[in-house]
Amino acid sequence: MSAPPVAPTSPTPTTPAAAITTRIAAAGAVAGSVASAPDTVWVPLASGVLVLAAGAMSLATGKPWLFAALGPTAVMIAHAPGHPTTRFQSVVLGHAVGAACGYLALLLCGVDVGSSLGQLGGPSTARVWASAFAVVLTALVQPPLRAWHPPAAATALLITLGATRLSSSRTALALLGGVLVVAILGEWLQRARLRATRGSGGRG
Repeated sequence: MSAPPVAPTSPTPTTPAAAITTRIAAAGAVAGSVASAPDTVWVPLASGVLVLAAGAMSLATGKPWLFAALGPTAVMIAHAPGHPTTRFQSVVLGHAVGAACGYLALLLCGVDVGSSLGQLGGPSTARVWASAFAVVLTALVQPPLRAWHPPAAATALLITLGATRLSSSRTALALLGGVLVVAILGEWLQRARLRATRGSGGRG
């Protein structure tokens, strides 16, 4: 009796987001195994994993989960695990404060929150004042909230300069989503790094 015919199989299509997610999982496994590596290895690797995580969500949703201010956040988390400025609360609240202060500064300086820097050809005087005001506000508000996170000043400037517009609630939620992804994954990486370095007696 002959065996029943086997149905032909076709390769499962791979989307860019799925491919990056797979690479993130592999990178995460590698990160866990090299958590005791010297800073020259750990910092670039952990920083890249965090950026890839937010980038994968951007590709999957078509929304700006990955934005410029997350770059310095990723490097800080990788370089200074356990520092007050890299705690989950500091990262999330810090960027939220920066975005809110940027938006408030635009309103107080009379800048159209729906316009972008590219549409205007360069920063106007009002945008320059709004940018300075936003950074001042961010630096004033973060410490009382125990949310001191310097990269959030870049978030404030992204808003005031019009590189990122909060005219849509979906955009605001995407930015928050990106921050949460980096903060949550960053918390795991920091704990893995601290466990490894304490066991080995310090970092190289």
